[in-house]
Amino acid sequence: GMINCAALSDVGRKRQVNQDFLVLNETSALYVLADGMGGHSSGEVAARVAANALNDFVTMANEPQEMTWPFGYSTSIPYEHNVLKTGVSLANLRVTHLAELEEQYAGMGSTLLAVWVRGEKAFYSYVGDSRLYLLRDSQLRQLSEDETLVQELLRRGVITPEEAKRHQMRHVVTRAIGMRGRLDVEVREQQLQKGDLLLMCSDGLTDRLTDAELCRTLSGEDSLDELCRSIVESANAAGGDDNITVILLRHL
Repeated sequence: GMINCAALSDVGRKRQVNQDFLVLNETSALYVLADGMGGHSSGEVAARVAANALNDFVTMANEPQEMTWPFGYSTSIPYEHNVLKTGVSLANLRVTHLAELEEQYAGMGSTLLAVWVRGEKAFYSYVGDSRLYLLRDSQLRQLSEDETLVQELLRRGVITPEEAKRHQMRHVVTRAIGMRGRLDVEVREQQLQKGDLLLMCSDGLTDRLTDAELCRTLSGEDSLDELCRSIVESANAAGGDDNITVILLRHL
């Protein structure tokens, strides 16, 4: 299973700093997106530290060698699940430690979304509200679930989907990298077919574009680079009040 990859990260129209960070590790076929939060650009630090910690661990796990599993190893789940769980937990530990050590980093955090392609399968894990979508047969499906207050209210039927779109609390995440205590990390997998397109993106994109608009744009015949550009341009045209980051993965 070969992967074609393109990405674009844009500061947007209203922000001075890009606190989104991405890793495209084509050797390991690991793709990571982190959307940092925190004042004085500490969100930038959180995103970078989180994404790199995860990438470092997966890179090690991709090589046949003796591994140390700082959080233990579970034989009841696949190797890839153990790897991503450990990598995400390490990311959380690094960010939490740094926030405790340095006063200017207090309270910083980040979302984290990782996709690791092994053969015909995509293993993925996420914390926060960066999204993963699958486009197959002109159908766009969100594989991740937003870990936000609004999603929680939606699930409980307190608000309608229409209200959710405009809700002033829509940026409040219920989970983030940098939260104290042990993070319960879930790993999921998606069987891939030839021609599948995976979209990883920060909420600066999905806040501005509906799934229908996304689907329309992604169904174009353009190259992945051009698709990245048109998605980011559309989001900027629709407001661009946050950083916008897009990673596109095509399964060949």
